Amino acid sequence: MGDYRYLVTSIEDGVGVIQLNHPEKRNALGWELHREIIAALKEWAEDDRVAAVLLVGNEDYFCAGWALDVLEEVTGDDLIRFNDLACKLMTTVYDYRKPTVAAVAGVAPGYGMDLANMCDITIASENAAFGSTQVKYAMNGFYHGMLRKVGAQRARRMLFTGDPIDAREAHRVGLVDEVVEAGTVRESGMRLARHIAEAGAELTTVLKEVALRASNMDHIGATAYELRVTADLIQRGLFTRRLADGLAALRSGRSKATERLS
Repeated sequence: MGDYRYLVTSIEDGVGVIQLNHPEKRNALGWELHREIIAALKEWAEDDRVAAVLLVGNEDYFCAGWALDVLEEVTGDDLIRFNDLACKLMTTVYDYRKPTVAAVAGVAPGYGMDLANMCDITIASENAAFGSTQVKYAMNGFYHGMLRKVGAQRARRMLFTGDPIDAREAHRVGLVDEVVEAGTVRESGMRLARHIAEAGAELTTVLKEVALRASNMDHIGATAYELRVTADLIQRGLFTRRLADGLAALRSGRSKATERLS
């Protein structure tokens, strides 16, 4: 794996873990951290050892947004280049070919929240808060990332006001999928990512492609597309093996369909 200055990376049980690790800036995204996250994701994109990715900070904070030194000091062509780099990071995460989980603790303002929103699923510590705070600095938040997780009215309210919401409200409106006890966000994020990774990289990559593409189709096109995916999957050796395992479980009185049912 790559040698990173501001990331701690590992592969655990099929999960590629990217831990933001720039405490002096509370993981604010400057030039190098942008590049390192992009590089880590690129490294694992075709690596079959990785079936899902967890993006996490620590138990006190996730990401403080754009680095202030960039906002204060960079101008002209360099600012355009930084904006292009930010676009590359956002689209890399947004369109990543494997499932991504963000585990968020503490306040995730502006671009910090946007980074989590680009991930497929967000788990939040009960000490987390989220806000599209860019408007308070005469900038725009990333509306589309909010819109795909919450309704239009809430997304616009957050975009227009920049006012933060706490973890419980974020869960209520759909910005996050689960709220966990403070101090357990990494553990909880890993648990979910491991559950996803159990399917293996071959299958999670196909499922992620479906999630990315079907949502942008009309209902008839999406149905036809997903059935073609089904036709492809049931011809694979993976399906044959999983079917045999499932039938064996049923014969022994267990059902994979009710695993982890709470």
